[in-house]
Amino acid sequence: MRPRAYRSGVVVSGTLLLLAMLAGPANADDPGAWLDRMHAALAELSYHGEFSYFHGGELASLSIAHAVVDGVRRERLVHLNGMPREVVRHGDKVTCVLHPGDRLIDLEQSVPAGPFAQSYGRVLDGLPQGYQATLVGEDRIAGRTAVQLRIEPEMPDRYGYRLWLDRETALLLRSELLDTSDQPLEIFQFVRIEIGGPIAARKLEVSEGDHLVKHELLKRDPVRRDPARRDRASQGRAASAETGSDRLQAVGPFALDSSSVTTDDDTVEWEAGWLPAGFAMSSADIRRVPSRSDSIANLVYSDGMATFSVFVERAPADLSPVHVARHGATVAVMRRVSAATPEPWLVTVVGEVPVETAERVAENVRPLAAAGD
Repeated sequence: MRPRAYRSGVVVSGTLLLLAMLAGPANADDPGAWLDRMHAALAELSYHGEFSYFHGGELASLSIAHAVVDGVRRERLVHLNGMPREVVRHGDKVTCVLHPGDRLIDLEQSVPAGPFAQSYGRVLDGLPQGYQATLVGEDRIAGRTAVQLRIEPEMPDRYGYRLWLDRETALLLRSELLDTSDQPLEIFQFVRIEIGGPIAARKLEVSEGDHLVKHELLKRDPVRRDPARRDRASQGRAASAETGSDRLQAVGPFALDSSSVTTDDDTVEWEAGWLPAGFAMSSADIRRVPSRSDSIANLVYSDGMATFSVFVERAPADLSPVHVARHGATVAVMRRVSAATPEPWLVTVVGEVPVETAERVAENVRPLAAAGD
């Protein structure tokens, strides 16, 4: 009896070892393979827990529940401190739930939630151009063994990252966004996480209550350009804008559809005349603001890791030449369009890039027709 039990134990142990080997990355020393697994884990695994998010000098605590139900991705993020907020995702439908008086409604932006909100706008699939990745070693996050990766930009026109991935599943457990001096601007970290197993339906549903304000978050339309100007624009566009475009498929951020809408008759008449190498346009649209009579052109650019938006609107009479604001990793640069136009225009560049990069992008925004001049 004992030898048979022993042999059975050996067989079971061997099977588990084989499964563990098959579940691991094709090359455990390849940072790109780990990033591929991280991308899949964020989208495909079932997990729930709490994490902290430090950004702009503020520390937020959030809970998350994520699962794929009948082939449909479901996710719910809930802010645990500050103003009660939550974001619920059901496939392509995303709902933002706020309380009356939350100034986030007036800011026309989605609820910030670290890498999970940014995953709507980032393409975390492999290592994008312009970065180098190395495996640093192992650590322990939320009671789980983690593999640490360092992602460094090849040029100082974007930020670097440190990532901690669960050794077993490659799920992101901690991340740091680093400035050009290698100091963290943004920190995300799980404090408790359970991976795998069923997720209770109630953890994935939108909160109910007559006092709650619910907004559908609208994913931006693909780039629309005037066909008559497309050829002229392509001649003058920087080659860097075309690099990596195959991995930028409808990755623009979400916007509150209650504060802006896009019509099929609108075309974007502006472009960035200079982009950092590896950045490409991911979306463009015209935003209508109910409180204003004019419209705002919005262009979104990404290199697969970092994202920034360009807004172009008619300039107010009292506009200062240049205005720069910063909140944590996010910078905003406002300036007049330098190109000669019949009326003054205001350009605002907002995103997680160094100030110098945002300023250079803003300086080179131009009417689309100028690309062929």
